[in-house]
Amino acid sequence: MSKTLQNKTAVVTGASSGIGREIAVLFAKHGAKVALVGRNIKKLEETKNLVLKEKGSAEIFVADLRNEAVTVGEAILRKLKKVDIIVNVAGVWHSGDKAYYGPRIWETNEEEIKEVMEVGIIAPMLLTKTLLPRMVEQKYGKVINISGTFENGAKGWLHYFVSKKAIEQFTIGLAEEVREHKIQVNCVCPSDTATDSYKKFYPPAKEYEPFETCLNPKDVARLVLQYVGDDFDFITGQIIVARNKNAGIENG
Repeated sequence: MSKTLQNKTAVVTGASSGIGREIAVLFAKHGAKVALVGRNIKKLEETKNLVLKEKGSAEIFVADLRNEAVTVGEAILRKLKKVDIIVNVAGVWHSGDKAYYGPRIWETNEEEIKEVMEVGIIAPMLLTKTLLPRMVEQKYGKVINISGTFENGAKGWLHYFVSKKAIEQFTIGLAEEVREHKIQVNCVCPSDTATDSYKKFYPPAKEYEPFETCLNPKDVARLVLQYVGDDFDFITGQIIVARNKNAGIENG
């Protein structure tokens, strides 16, 4: 396999599962040393084992991004010395037993709103802020933020919708700020993606093919890989939407 990220160091949040895990493993396959950031050490260890199976390199950084985004960024710099790529994947749209969908904003628990916003937009801003000076020094860097699409609008999960729209605007603004330092910033917006969490909270109707209109997390990872490779050095400040070719097609 091509080592397109050889000698690169990448930070991936939300690396314990889903899209974040697939990005981390794929980056490692392509030669990057990956900082795995997340709350669940057991799942982060599972991700690291997948990286090691691919003969890749990874370091685990356990952090609650609600209040440790800066401290984990500082720990990454102390341990790895440099950062070439940041991928802000972590976001909150469910707890262990329910999706944060349904109640209107006036019915939504205050702590739930805070958690969604803290992880979804405040943490990426603080972590990126902490890591960026090293990129500025080296005159090189790639930042990818992960947003999402909302086919049915914001109703029912306004807090999550706002956090994702905010990360898109953060992408556009940050790209302007760091362009002169040869740092690129883009945002990948996958539509419904068949992660384990998605499958848990949104099982398909019995008469439909399971998740035939969803993206595969591995496909999202492949798209992100493209935008951190040197072949896409000319693209920055873009919001890139990804959908399964069957999305929007009626089943049955």
